[in-house]
Amino acid sequence: MTSTPTALVLLTAQRHHLEALPHEQAVSRAWQARVQAARAAGHLIVHVQWEGEPGTPGETFSRGWVLHPDFRAEATDLPVRATAPDAFAGSGLDAALRSRGVRELHLLALPGSEVRPETAQTARELGYRVDVLEDLPEPLRAT
Repeated sequence: MTSTPTALVLLTAQRHHLEALPHEQAVSRAWQARVQAARAAGHLIVHVQWEGEPGTPGETFSRGWVLHPDFRAEATDLPVRATAPDAFAGSGLDAALRSRGVRELHLLALPGSEVRPETAQTARELGYRVDVLEDLPEPLRAT
C-alpha cells in the first residue's frame, strides 16, 4: 500500500447526483480535471458511495446509486460506502486514510450538499487538514 499525504474525496459523484443537473457535462468535465490533476500529483482518490433508501433516486444497488460513468474507480483508489451525512461515520474511512498516510483532504461535492459540511467537520476534528474545493466551474457559479 502506497503512502500519500493527500486525498481527493469525491462526495457526490454518484449517477443520481450528477445526472439531475442541467449542466451535468460541464460539472463532470471540471471534476474530471480535478481527478486527473490529483492522480498526476500522486494523491489518493476516494469515491464515497452513499447508501440510499428504497424508492429514492440513490437507492442502494439501483442505477442511480452507482458512480457516474465519467468517474471510474481505479485499482489504487479507495471506494467507501457510507450511510450517514458524515462520510466518516461507521464507514472505516478514517482508518483507511491513516493506513495510507493521508493527512490532507480535498473535498469535492455539489453545492448545498449536506454531506460536505458534515464530513469536513469530522475530518477537522480527527486532525486532517481540509480544503473544500470549488463546487462548480466558473461560468456555472453565476447561474
